Amino acid sequence: MLDKLKNYFKDVNLVCSQCGKAIEHGERFAVSLILPEEKNMPVGQLDKVLAKRANEILCSKCR
Repeated sequence: MLDKLKNYFKDVNLVCSQCGKAIEHGERFAVSLILPEEKNMPVGQLDKVLAKRANEILCSKCR
């Protein structure tokens, strides 16, 4: 249980879907995301929400 809790608060690295490059702080990127219904609207840190819900994440080079 404690391990799950520790993993929940870890930072999530966003990775480009095409080249696999990690998105760094301050870097521009594009995201494809389907807007969920209001009751299923994600709430939380942006990087965690995008890592979990995004269909595609592209770095500035692959965009």
